[in-house]
Amino acid sequence: MDSARYPAIRGNGVQELWGGLGTGLGVVYLRVIGVDVEPGCRNSGRCYSVAVLDGDKLLAKYEGIPLHRLIRIIWEYKPDILAVDNIAELAETEHELAKLASMLPAEMAIVQVTRLPDGSFVDVRRLARLAGLDPGSGKLTPSRTAYLVAVLASMGYGSRVRFVEEKTKIVISRSRRLKHGGMSNPRFQRRIRAAILRAMKDVKKLLDKHKLDYDLMIRKSGGGLDSAVFIVYASRPALNGIIKPYEDNDVRIEVKPIYSSKLVFETTHENIAQPKPYIIIGIDPGISTGVAIIDIHGRFVTALSRRGFDRSEVIDLVLRYGVPVLVATDVRPAPEFVKKLAAALGVPVYEPSTSLSVEEKRTLFDSYAQKYPVLRRLADAHVRDALAAAVKAYQVYEPKLRQVESYAARLGIDIDVDRVKADVIRGVTIAEAVEKAINEALNDIMPNMYLVKSVRRDHEEAAKQQPAGEKLEKLRVELERLRAENKLLRQRLAELDEVIERVETEYRLLQLEYRASIERDREINRLANEVSLLRSELERTRMELEKLQTLVDEYTRALFLVAKGAAVPALAYGELNSDTVREVEEKATEYGRIVLVLDTVNPVHWKLYGQKVSQALLAVLLPGQAMDKRSVIEEYMVPVLPAEEYIVFRHGRYAVVDSRVLLDAYLRKQALLEERQWRGDRKTLTKDELKKLISEYRARRAKLLLENSNLALNE
Repeated sequence: MDSARYPAIRGNGVQELWGGLGTGLGVVYLRVIGVDVEPGCRNSGRCYSVAVLDGDKLLAKYEGIPLHRLIRIIWEYKPDILAVDNIAELAETEHELAKLASMLPAEMAIVQVTRLPDGSFVDVRRLARLAGLDPGSGKLTPSRTAYLVAVLASMGYGSRVRFVEEKTKIVISRSRRLKHGGMSNPRFQRRIRAAILRAMKDVKKLLDKHKLDYDLMIRKSGGGLDSAVFIVYASRPALNGIIKPYEDNDVRIEVKPIYSSKLVFETTHENIAQPKPYIIIGIDPGISTGVAIIDIHGRFVTALSRRGFDRSEVIDLVLRYGVPVLVATDVRPAPEFVKKLAAALGVPVYEPSTSLSVEEKRTLFDSYAQKYPVLRRLADAHVRDALAAAVKAYQVYEPKLRQVESYAARLGIDIDVDRVKADVIRGVTIAEAVEKAINEALNDIMPNMYLVKSVRRDHEEAAKQQPAGEKLEKLRVELERLRAENKLLRQRLAELDEVIERVETEYRLLQLEYRASIERDREINRLANEVSLLRSELERTRMELEKLQTLVDEYTRALFLVAKGAAVPALAYGELNSDTVREVEEKATEYGRIVLVLDTVNPVHWKLYGQKVSQALLAVLLPGQAMDKRSVIEEYMVPVLPAEEYIVFRHGRYAVVDSRVLLDAYLRKQALLEERQWRGDRKTLTKDELKKLISEYRARRAKLLLENSNLALNE
């Protein structure tokens, strides 16, 4: 093997030339097989030249290899990447390509290095020069081309080819075998939601254990989940033995395959005449996912929300509208869906220092919608949250983008300012971003030199009509002019080299000078954020503790009153129902007749349960606005008294009432008994008889109160 024919990679920062897009597989320690078709084959089939590259070392090279032997070589070396300069060289139709791909290792990536992420194509020779490689002189041989495409693919150039994209949906929901009437019971609903939550955790644990990539969308509810949906980026057969359909009385687990069988380029999107803008994406993930896109100038691009929006669909949408530079969320920490989306796009994540409040998101959306009224028609809660995240991220980066504009204007160099802004948002310093832009400008100079050919042709046409001596003189003048132009271009090239060197030097000095300061500031900001979060948590805990302490004090006071005999415990409910009756009977069986505090009176329920519960009640206390219905309860010989005169303390389903309620309940019970007895003796009373009855009742009550007072004084 002649290693001199395959020089090592030259230059540095090569991936940055195209922004690091392409396969995303890295630069070093990849095993790559480069393939190029040969012009003819003695067996009338296709033959290939093959180069096997391991990192920067050439392991082997082959020539005149038929397709079946190429497949064997691929399985023998098991490369990370199979690199080609034209995917059609492997097979003529999509069907044949898909069949060929099914015969290759599933973990191997197939990359067409000459296809850029924006859908455009570039010649192998030119791409090699841009990458800092030496393609050599003359026409490229298939063997040389195979080596070059292997090196370029290992450096991250090109677009990855996918033949079949498969996903699997796992849906966890309520069982269809629920018993009749069970869902009307709140306790039963909580059990179902808790069961769905447990099932979701079990499925997540299995997917994590087997290292499967997935998105998770959940619908929360009290005590658990209403439903959960996993979008697993693997084929249905890949889940065999891991997850299977299941249903019991509580939970149903469905496993559904999602197929998209077509030949696609992983980084491809529609090719348009104008370059696509650099964009910021706001995401609000969930069962319904909101997506909002603005460009790096803060201008609205698009926004929408859709149910079941998975990560691959979001990526396709984003790449149709521009080149992503940032993914933003409105909560901290960022949801897992947002982190995975940003990783797939190769861009950073913006998350606010604290989660945005509803009021803050509404303010951001309203101020933005004033400039773009179309948002009023598009917006729902998910779009609003996604747009608020994108606008907030832009506001944070806006001062830095203004610095980029000022810096570029001060240098006076004709560079792509938007590209510099995009690199700065991705985390590159301004100096590094400008240096990259200058490097691109340098690479665009050489093709422009060939424009002088058209000038030369024009002069040659005119020279045909002139005498030979005059023609010779004209040619000498033209030669001198071209030499002068060549000299000027070389001087310009040297000047740009000096600018690059100066910027690199300034950057290194700034990096050395401010690295420690930047790291210290970052650490201070991180600690300050942690302190702020801990203080907020401490304040919430302190307020909860104060509430609990107040409640404990109230319970302590009530306990002492009960122990002293000045108060008695009671049960408190909103109204009488089956649960109330059951608990009243349980307490009465254990402690004797009890006092019941109610907020309202439902005559229908008292008609159902009144006779049953009356045996367990000592008295019922009602608020003033419900006293007009006391007769509904007293029909069952249960005394009813005004709650405001007796309640000392009430919390939840329990209350403490003044011990006077015992005497007053007794007197009221006696009055009810006498009233029923008198009703039995005669149907009606005269006015005088009624006054006499009331006077006697008052006298008896006063006598009893006096006797009790004397008894208390003697004690």
